[in-house]
This record gives sequence, structure tokens and C-alpha cells, in this order.
Amino acid sequence: MSRLYLGLWLLALLLGLLAGVFIGWHLHPAPRVVVEDLRPVAAQRQSDGSLIAARSAAPATPLEPPHALPRGSREERRIAVTVQPRREDCPPISLDLSLLQLDGGRRVLASSPDGEVIQALDLPLEATLVPPPKRGWAAGASLDQYAGQPGLWLERDLGRFRVGADLVMDEGGALQGRARLGWTF
Repeated sequence: MSRLYLGLWLLALLLGLLAGVFIGWHLHPAPRVVVEDLRPVAAQRQSDGSLIAARSAAPATPLEPPHALPRGSREERRIAVTVQPRREDCPPISLDLSLLQLDGGRRVLASSPDGEVIQALDLPLEATLVPPPKRGWAAGASLDQYAGQPGLWLERDLGRFRVGADLVMDEGGALQGRARLGWTF
């Protein structure tokens, strides 16, 4: 194979690779995260007497939860409810709720400064997506099938890019290093 032919072949391969990355980038763009609207909203009373809770802005510094959070949980939301019992001789009762990420799902924690919570029910009507833990690193061993030479590799995901390094043994037993750069889709 002549040097000119090899150079043209490598140039065509590079242009094809760049075209593939360009087309892939436009056909499969990075997923856009939609952030929940957290602006304050006033409470709304419904015709059946139920109340859509008011939403307030998150405080600048996180407030201490009104109850002890289970170990390993993460509080996502805090809800405070005050109920006036139908019996007029009973004072209003306050209830504090926390929505937690716990045990691979979401759980509700309830407490009351006015007494003991004797029953609580969390009835999930729709499963929510709990994101998997991010694992940005990968490592492994490789084997050149042709020459039977072993190697090691390490990769790291950085956004839409993947960078990596290979350490391979050539036929003479010397170690060679290689760097990799890729695009995730």
C-alpha cells in the first residue's frame, strides 16, 4: 500500500468519523433536564373543601427538620398541615410531613408537635424515577486476540465525552500507552 493511498484512506476515515459524530450529535442530542417550577404559589381551596397547599420559596439556609430523619435518607420536600377537627371542643392539630429518598424509593415521614401520630399511610399511585448512582469510572483488562498480548484500560465519563487510557504489552514484552477520546450517546 503506497503512502499516498494510506494517507487518503486515513483522511477518509477521519472525515467519516467526524461526520458520524456530527450526525449523531444532531440525531441524539444530550437529554435536557426539566427543572420543576418552584416559584411560590398561594393555597387554593377546592369545591369539596380540600386544600391545594401553598408553596413557599425555599429558605436561603436550610431549616432543621421538625423530626429525626432516618440514617441514609435525603429529605426532598417538607409539608406542614394544620387541621381543625370537626368537634368544636378540639383545638387545631398540626402535622409535619417529609418526603424522603430512602431504601431505593420515596417514603413519607410524619410527626406532630401536638401529639403522637398513631397511623400514617403512604399510597404510591405511580412509581417515580429514582436516578441510578453515577458511576463515571470504568477499568478492565484487555487481550489482543491476534497476538495474545494482555493489557489494562481505564476510562472516565466527562459529560458527553469519554476519555481513556490503555496500557498494552507489545509482542516484544514492552509496555505501550494509548490515549482514547470518545463521545457518549
